[in-house]
Amino acid sequence: MNTDPDHDDHDDSDRIHPFESLLRLADADYTTEERIGRAIDVGREYLGVDNGVLSYTGEGRYEVVNTNIESGPYAEGGVVDLSETWCRHVVGTGEPIGFADAAESPYRDDRARETTGLSCYVGAAVEIDGETYGTLCFSDEEPRSESIADEERDFVSVLADWVGHELEREKHYAELREQNDRLDEFAGIIAHDLRNPLAGAIGFTELAREEATGETAAFLSRVRSSLGRMETMIAECLILAKEGADVGERASVDLEEIVRDAWETVRTRNAALSVEIEPGTTVLADAERLQRLLENLFRNAVEHGGPDVSVTVSGDDHEFVVADDGPGLPPAVEAALADADAENVKSFGLGLLVLLRVVSGHGWDLTVDSSAEGTAFRVSDLNAAEPVHEELDD
Repeated sequence: MNTDPDHDDHDDSDRIHPFESLLRLADADYTTEERIGRAIDVGREYLGVDNGVLSYTGEGRYEVVNTNIESGPYAEGGVVDLSETWCRHVVGTGEPIGFADAAESPYRDDRARETTGLSCYVGAAVEIDGETYGTLCFSDEEPRSESIADEERDFVSVLADWVGHELEREKHYAELREQNDRLDEFAGIIAHDLRNPLAGAIGFTELAREEATGETAAFLSRVRSSLGRMETMIAECLILAKEGADVGERASVDLEEIVRDAWETVRTRNAALSVEIEPGTTVLADAERLQRLLENLFRNAVEHGGPDVSVTVSGDDHEFVVADDGPGLPPAVEAALADADAENVKSFGLGLLVLLRVVSGHGWDLTVDSSAEGTAFRVSDLNAAEPVHEELDD
């Protein structure tokens, strides 16, 4: 805590800095644990206290999840009885509480003064999916000379909401990872348990057709046609399982590097790639899904634009454009993409459906401009702030 008598802890410039710090943290390439740890440091500095703790308070216990405290029962991983903490009042009421000196507060006779040894405290509830997860609190063994101002209590409440959003997002990504793992398992089952027997059935049918005549030959032709449709359906299921998985956790991705990686994985024949991306351009994205998007665009350009098609990728931190000099898209395809009509797009190829899913999963915007001279896919709003950032900015 600053003891300089000429220092005003509550002037306008000091009030702005913590929120700016949070916004920078939200955009930074940190893990969830690192972001929360740094947010705790922001709160400690703003309030002028020694300790900051994120806790889980389920089943009547107080478990320390993240903190700057290095030893003792309130170090990370420590577990104490919730009833012995100041945070029990926050959990019980759902409202933030704060006092600069417990001895001079309505809590002067509270047993937590003895069990925690803390005199100064500010805490607020952390919620995940509408349920109380725990608390975020800041404290000090020494009383604070200035009372806890309303804006300081409000700041801790906003910070607790921010932490709750971070934990929700991490939980969501964990669920997506599990779901995508199940999709991979499903793809493996399709590839092995269905494709192999089907390949055998197709082979035997072809052998039988070579010797068959008359009605038998006609019957076997219908069987082969049905097996071909099954083969197509299985191939489409594999594409959706492998490439249509939901967007998972995002990280800062070098755009030019991932463009070149995607190009290397596609059978491009004599097609030419030109990259016109601003140096150092990064995108906040699920790298695997973004690469699948680019692969599908490149594959689409080569398959429909001819073996000598030229593809140009340009971009910056806000958008990227994949353009080719092929014959252009059919008007019906362009219209379906413009309307983001997944059901209609699917009829023109699963690659375009994957494109829509990846774009929408990231919250990006897609526009398509196609003519007889070529097609340009523009993906924009790449690093737009998430809703939690907007709340903090308010």
